[in-house]
Amino acid sequence: MAAVLLHDYAVRLGNFANAFMLSGLTARMTQALQINLEYNTDIMCQDTGDGLPVTTKESRRRLMWSCYIMDALVGSGVDQLTLMDERDIKIQLPCNERNFIQHIPCLTETLYPGSWLKILPEDSDTKTLLPNMGIMAYFIRQISIRKRVLRYIKHLGDAMVPWDPASEFALLDSDCRAWHDSLPASLQFTPDAIYIRKDTSQLGALCLLHCAHYQTVCDLYRLGAPALYKLRAAFDFPPEQGDFLQHVQQVLFDAARTLATIIGQAAAHGSRMLADSWIPTIAYDSCRIMVYHLTQILDPHSDNAKALALAAIPLLRSNINALKLMGSLNAIATSLSSAAETMLDRSGIESELVSQNIIPDDPYQSTEEEETSNNPRETPAQSAPDYVLNPLTIFRMARKSIPERHAPEMAGTTSIPKAMSADVIDYSPCEVVGDSGAEDGHPELEVDQPSLEELQTLFMSDLGWAWQPADTAVGSGTEGAGLLPWAGGYPMAQTQPWLPVFPFPQQS
Repeated sequence: MAAVLLHDYAVRLGNFANAFMLSGLTARMTQALQINLEYNTDIMCQDTGDGLPVTTKESRRRLMWSCYIMDALVGSGVDQLTLMDERDIKIQLPCNERNFIQHIPCLTETLYPGSWLKILPEDSDTKTLLPNMGIMAYFIRQISIRKRVLRYIKHLGDAMVPWDPASEFALLDSDCRAWHDSLPASLQFTPDAIYIRKDTSQLGALCLLHCAHYQTVCDLYRLGAPALYKLRAAFDFPPEQGDFLQHVQQVLFDAARTLATIIGQAAAHGSRMLADSWIPTIAYDSCRIMVYHLTQILDPHSDNAKALALAAIPLLRSNINALKLMGSLNAIATSLSSAAETMLDRSGIESELVSQNIIPDDPYQSTEEEETSNNPRETPAQSAPDYVLNPLTIFRMARKSIPERHAPEMAGTTSIPKAMSADVIDYSPCEVVGDSGAEDGHPELEVDQPSLEELQTLFMSDLGWAWQPADTAVGSGTEGAGLLPWAGGYPMAQTQPWLPVFPFPQQS
């Protein structure tokens, strides 16, 4: 448990090399301690003379699931970096807080819906499994879905066309909807649930749960914005699938708006509700999707173009304000708020003078990395995690802190010499770091690249807004994961009630 806390501390400070090593240590410790298995077959703790107390057993389970999430974050779905397989975790999901605090033994389901431990007696009452599950259990299942979504996105070259009813896209979309439908009333993001979770210090966890879900929806529906995410094997939508493409783009836009609404509602209760290190990147990604849709997908001459833009501006500003609010809790938040504000100003949405090519692929992309992004379909000489991972994953951030690092995946390829003068390199007009930060009135972005890199967070192992073109290489075997830790809530200001709409309308 101490290693998990140290890992989280290192991440928040930007010490990614330490965090990377600690993740490996925790994975090996789980194997040595075998906390991936139940302590014994007495799940209900009926044998009082032998074994651990009920709270200790539940703590072991929660610790194991935390280590699983940590490993998934660091590995990002790359087999070479992943030390845990969820198939080897043969423990039940965490129970609800009431049973845990009151020392009530209970049974819950395992990772996959409708399944339970094989070691349970045949006469066990399986009808009470779902009610015993807590918010952490549903979050862990969301992680499992998200991993499969990101694996699909990175293997589009081997996938069926998404408009096929039997495609992987349709299956994953169905799983996302089924997960959302499975949430009990107390875990839905409604005024009643907000009040309940706020009173029980779980509003931050509730916000995190729904942010994870809608971020997964954004990742799945990024098919409609291949230029935004630079998908390497993007589908070519034929004219007869124009309605489907429009549906995908609309769902992506709606999910981004819903994320902004959720974050804004949580922010009204104070920064502690947004304490998790994933939320800053989710807020930035929400801004990026909305700006992209309004400037490059939406027809400016359409009847509802102006209305959509006017409705999106408060959401964009809400995200930026939330990022500023999170600055004291997450090192990345302040930098992302500046980047988001620059992006919004350059877009011209507020002035009704919409500009193109103002959305940065990576607000902290270095000059050396920029040349790599110019050819998204270039194949490396050798396969390495550096090539397939997101620039802000813990592995790549840890690698950047190693002075002696070597890049075998780049061997044999041509690149711009480091000594080449800056005026020879074709810089993107959307770059928001380096010299351009000062020119545009944002001196806070003018920071040496190593310092900026140290500010990054890795608790979004699949940051859609910061993808390198090569990050979605077909056959990379990558997938995303979830987050740590769970932020509690503290009663503060009253929120304005709202009801998010999901599932989004399905394509007929």
